[in-house]
Amino acid sequence: MRYVRMAGTAPGRKATEIYPVISDFSRYPELTDAVRSVGILELDGGRTGCAWEVTFRRGILKWTEEDRYDAENHRVDFFLEEGDLDHLVGHWQVLDTDDGCRVIFSCDFDMGIPTLAEVIEPIAEQTLRDYIAVILRALVAGIVVDPYGDGDPSGGDAGGDDAEGADAEGADAEGAADGRLATGGGRR
Repeated sequence: MRYVRMAGTAPGRKATEIYPVISDFSRYPELTDAVRSVGILELDGGRTGCAWEVTFRRGILKWTEEDRYDAENHRVDFFLEEGDLDHLVGHWQVLDTDDGCRVIFSCDFDMGIPTLAEVIEPIAEQTLRDYIAVILRALVAGIVVDPYGDGDPSGGDAGGDDAEGADAEGADAEGAADGRLATGGGRR
């Protein structure tokens, strides 16, 4: 299982302005070729969700998730319903800060291939980080992306979840899709 946390600081912006943009998953395919499609779904019991198709290396990952929107707290929680992943749970949240707002993406995932987990999951983690960085930059003009969500762009332990972000240099989602990746990040 892998844990991914990323964040971005949007100077001079408010959570009420950014949350509707971040939570509009149907726009994500417009932002990067990596997200092939996102279909908005009405699930049983009045629940809502999305059907995702995302490029991963030379293939396509597909899954359906339930999404729980909390506009008051500027948060979307997501949970795997079914698909190519064995486990996926996480959230997007936008928080006001003294000088703007902070956008946080956090998730746990498991590709479901135990014998290849040490090879595939670090690549999947870095690919996800690259894609989220591209999406954040496309959705929020002027955002400063922190690829590990801890204030340390190198991925080391900065010791705090509330540290201010540092800019990540040019996430290359196309390179990630082609498999030209550096592995890294934390394990839980």
